[in-house]
Amino acid sequence: MAKQPNVIPFQEGAPADELEVEQIGDEVLIGNASLDDIVEITDEHDQNLAEELDENDSARKAQNLLEAFESDKEARSEWEYRYKQGLETLEPDGGLSEEEEQRATRGLSTVVHPMIAEAATQFNAKAIAELYPSGGPVKTTIIGEPTEELEDQARRVKDYMNYQITQEMPEYFPDLDTMLFQLPLIGHAFKKVFFDTNLGRQCSQFVKAEDFIVAPDSKDLLTSIRYSHIIRMPRNDYNRYVEGGYYLPIKYMGSEIDPAGSIGEDIEGVSQGDEAHNETVTLIEMHVYETFDGIDGITDDEENQDMVAFPYVVTIDYDSQKIVSVRRNWEQEDEKKLRQNYFISYRFLPGTGFYGFGLFHLIGGLGKAATGSLRALLDSAAFSNMQGGFKLKGRVTGGDLQVNPGEFADLDATVDDVNKAIMPLPFKEPSQTLFNLMNAIVQAGQRFASTADLNVGDVNPNAPVGSTVALIEQGSKAFSAIHKRLHYSQGQEFKLIAKSNAKYLPEQFEFAISGVTTKIFSTDFDSTIDIVPVSDPNVFSTAQRIAQAQSVLQLSQSAPQLYDMYDTHKRMLEALRIPNIGEVLKEPEEAVRIDPVDENMSVMYGKPIRAFPEQDHDAHIAVHMQFIQDPSLGGNPGARNLQPVLIAHIAEHIALLYRQRMQTAIGMQLAPLPDIRDPKFKFEDLSPELDMQISQRASQVVAESPQMAQIDAITNLGQQQQQGNPLQFAQQLAQLEAQMLQMKTKQDLEIESAKAKQDMQIKDAEFQQDLAMEQAKTQADINAKFAKLEADLAILREKNLAKQIDKGVL
Repeated sequence: MAKQPNVIPFQEGAPADELEVEQIGDEVLIGNASLDDIVEITDEHDQNLAEELDENDSARKAQNLLEAFESDKEARSEWEYRYKQGLETLEPDGGLSEEEEQRATRGLSTVVHPMIAEAATQFNAKAIAELYPSGGPVKTTIIGEPTEELEDQARRVKDYMNYQITQEMPEYFPDLDTMLFQLPLIGHAFKKVFFDTNLGRQCSQFVKAEDFIVAPDSKDLLTSIRYSHIIRMPRNDYNRYVEGGYYLPIKYMGSEIDPAGSIGEDIEGVSQGDEAHNETVTLIEMHVYETFDGIDGITDDEENQDMVAFPYVVTIDYDSQKIVSVRRNWEQEDEKKLRQNYFISYRFLPGTGFYGFGLFHLIGGLGKAATGSLRALLDSAAFSNMQGGFKLKGRVTGGDLQVNPGEFADLDATVDDVNKAIMPLPFKEPSQTLFNLMNAIVQAGQRFASTADLNVGDVNPNAPVGSTVALIEQGSKAFSAIHKRLHYSQGQEFKLIAKSNAKYLPEQFEFAISGVTTKIFSTDFDSTIDIVPVSDPNVFSTAQRIAQAQSVLQLSQSAPQLYDMYDTHKRMLEALRIPNIGEVLKEPEEAVRIDPVDENMSVMYGKPIRAFPEQDHDAHIAVHMQFIQDPSLGGNPGARNLQPVLIAHIAEHIALLYRQRMQTAIGMQLAPLPDIRDPKFKFEDLSPELDMQISQRASQVVAESPQMAQIDAITNLGQQQQQGNPLQFAQQLAQLEAQMLQMKTKQDLEIESAKAKQDMQIKDAEFQQDLAMEQAKTQADINAKFAKLEADLAILREKNLAKQIDKGVL
């Protein structure tokens, strides 16, 4: 049988069990094929220890743990009240004390200012774009020195986890979306990562803060002595877990009491009926340090205060108050028995204790003030337009009158002057001061919530590079800090998913990306690969990303030799979120080893070329020099743009030729030559002994070269000056300078002669080209005139033939 993992159930519906009958030979199988995949318990470490507990001990433990749960819940009652107030800002009455129905019966406005809802919506839109980009939310980095094997492993892990999260975990995006909307309102939310036996895969589930209770005085999940998760699941799902041996069977009580209260139902305006309660099982999953008598070598003694408790996951049915599961919560190989964590804490802003602060905690008062101001303005406008007031009783009969434009309605009255019987109240029109006050309140809330974004189009395009980035960062400091917290929490979530993959994935698993089948290995998820979110903790919006890429692009234009232009443009397209960048941006070609003739042709076609250490550099240099000097080829004025590329290529050959000759001359193998054209190349560090040997032998070779004769002569003259006659030294120095001047003059003449010869060759080539073009033009004119004469003769013949036919000669 397969191994039963230590898992936590996923709250999702399952199809009803249906019995099937199948005959195989003489045997008849009766059962449910869907249950064949349910993992059964065989591993002693991962088994359900609740089966081994004494019934009385189990009941006592359940009672003690539920009392601790209720105590933890009672300790956060004030937090639950504020949590509910934060969610009530989305209600029609805006969370104000005066309900919507009470205001409506008095004819007052019930509108709610959307300041906090707007901030939550904009935060959700920003955060979801950063934490869940279209290409997948996961990237990998190599820990240590990268190798080709590690790069392939990192690529496999990244591709699979992006495939897993976007394709195999359909709950990930909607849960993340819901969490990122609730998080700014209430300040805290949780994600739960686990392997679900019913679904047979890893899951990442959003857990509402109201369903997650921690022990008082907890600072974080790692150090908390106890935390509990309220799980609600359909009865059918629970039955499947029971069939798989994960939970013990229970008697369904169908209680209508929810341990988390009715906060969510009140906000959503949806209430569950009796039938829904009867079909739902409510479990309290408690992660605690506990002792169980006779399990793991421990005798449960409540009076022994020095006993070390072990971490367990204890699940209790809330209705029957029965323990249905007890599982060890540490790795089997872990001798220290450290607690495993399945939950990730997401905070909007750090609070004074365990739970974080949300927008309601900080600007909830501004939200209510903005709603009150808006309602006052609307009420003032309504009363001012409707003109209500008083009338004398008995003097004017009738009630409300409907007066159409241009119509005079009849009025029954006992007075001559109607104005004496009716007095309208002096309602003022909306106050400009109140309107300005409301705007000030809203702007203060928007500044805090970072919803007053900078319009990048309003920035001066001639401003110094980086000014736009600085303005965006200055206007979004609060969101930048929140984004860093989200980035950290999502990184912890991905690490839990990777850890689960290493434990539960098959040794080899195939999956397809864009129609291409690839493989992942469970051993790929090891400590050499770090899994991190794609989101950049320092970049928190599309506007900032584009502004940064634009700044780099502007800087690269001022000093292109310092930048990789392909990578610079690629980053700009990535910042713009352009899909399929490879179809738009041409990737640089890698130069290959070819002969010098094809290298000259490649330059003319704009293809890259490079020199390789093992080539015949003398031959390559000779062929390239002839191509440059030939006036009909590289020396042609029309090919001058090719010369800098070829000259740089010849310099590569000269450098490699120098290294080749020096290595042959000194008789030693030099260090391996890196790819010098790679901007990130670096030479290997030589040992001091090898450096000394190469330096000494190279110095000997240079000293024996003919070019050193002149330097030796000057050195000898300097010594004679110190020892002999100064006059003799001056004569010898003048003679040496005359020789050097003669050699320089000869070299200059040779250079000038070669240049003049090359100029003459170029002029001769230009003359030959002009002469050929003139001859071709003259020949074309002659051919055109000859063709015209032939056409005229043909026309004349046709005319003569027509005249003869008319005269009857033919």
